Amino acid sequence: MTAGTRRTVLKGLMSGAVAGPALASAAAQTATPQGGPAPREWIDRKTGRRVTRVSPDAGGGKLYFYKNAWTPQGDLMAISTPEGIALVDGKTLRPRLLVKNPKADLMFAARRSREIFYSISDPGEAQPMDRPRTVFAVDVDSGRERRICRIPNGQFNALNADDTLLLGFVAYGSQPLQPDVADPRNRRFDQAEYAANGPDGKPLNFARAKGVRMLQRWAARYPMEIFVVDTRSGARRVLHKTNEWIGHTQFSPTDPQQIIFSHEGPWHRVDRMWAIRADGSGLRKLHQRTMNFEIFGHEWFGPDGKQVFYDLQTPRGQVFWVASVDLASGRRVYRRVERDDWSVHFNTSPDGRLFAGDGGDAEMVAHASDGKWLVLLRPEAVPDADPESDRDELIHTQIMRRERIVDMSAHDYRLEPNVSFSPDGKRVFFVSNMHGKNHVYAVEVGRSIGAA
Repeated sequence: MTAGTRRTVLKGLMSGAVAGPALASAAAQTATPQGGPAPREWIDRKTGRRVTRVSPDAGGGKLYFYKNAWTPQGDLMAISTPEGIALVDGKTLRPRLLVKNPKADLMFAARRSREIFYSISDPGEAQPMDRPRTVFAVDVDSGRERRICRIPNGQFNALNADDTLLLGFVAYGSQPLQPDVADPRNRRFDQAEYAANGPDGKPLNFARAKGVRMLQRWAARYPMEIFVVDTRSGARRVLHKTNEWIGHTQFSPTDPQQIIFSHEGPWHRVDRMWAIRADGSGLRKLHQRTMNFEIFGHEWFGPDGKQVFYDLQTPRGQVFWVASVDLASGRRVYRRVERDDWSVHFNTSPDGRLFAGDGGDAEMVAHASDGKWLVLLRPEAVPDADPESDRDELIHTQIMRRERIVDMSAHDYRLEPNVSFSPDGKRVFFVSNMHGKNHVYAVEVGRSIGAA
């Protein structure tokens, strides 16, 4: 535990903000030696929310914000650990090891079966996507494993709604986005690092260095493919070829044939958001830029699969929205977000009524002065709007009302928190290094005690 965290807990104890069962937990934090395990549970002094660590003492990581980590019944969540892959009980929030293999790369949970998919890359000096890998599925109840397929290169980002197709992409001849960084302090479990110098020869901060590396990768124009693999036969089929930098490949949670993907690179230079069907038909752009330096991305499907949500800025770093487009009707909604509430990633609750954001530091695109918070965002109609003037072909606007739920002031945003809701909507899960090691945490959506 850091000195800053210790001071925060002591201040909370003296102010009386921590009470009841949380008192022992908070006191335990103050007694935790430097380098010891992160606290198991505490009440956030500034928000009144109970936060629980769900990863083991050794650390852990969670899936990217749009990837499904839960069994269909919503009782178990898959996370990664230094030992392999673990399952977190949705009620007790306690983890148990499922796959004991540090080389096992957690991919996602199936939406129909009670299986967790993972892959193991062959050893070698090339980056993992350029090495052969084998995909497995393991049953969470019996532990039985089955081999799904083996590919010579590429990676998988999604499994479709009926568990029949894996969605993958591959780049040919590409180089690592970031050359090795020698400083071991920049190497953390499941965390990337970027380094680059500016025109004056001086090192850039993390956010700007990442932008330099992304620009270089985008300009390289390596040939890429999007492909699917049949989970029953292992047959591989290419559905899209391009020299654009492809990423964020996702299957709809409800339509087994609907896919969205992105053109990666500097957001102001790419038409990022695209849709395509699993047979290669229906390729279309999902957002048309209308303003210089307008950016949009970090897209994800809504819970019902009918809408695609995304971060929109008009222009970059100035005006912030959580936008959405209906795939069938084309109806668009822009939800206004304040600068300090902008987040690296947003996500949607299972009922679609609530959003969560994981915040950001002052170096990021919003340059927020007070943005290091996990937040809940509730959309409301614009005051004094005239419903008689609404027309489907126009953009509908809403305002996001913020509620802060976790103080992230001790978090290093080189690690993205990647917020996601539990299937019952009662908790938000995220990853953080606020106590040193990377850990997976859960915070209650409802207040645990009166918030300050």
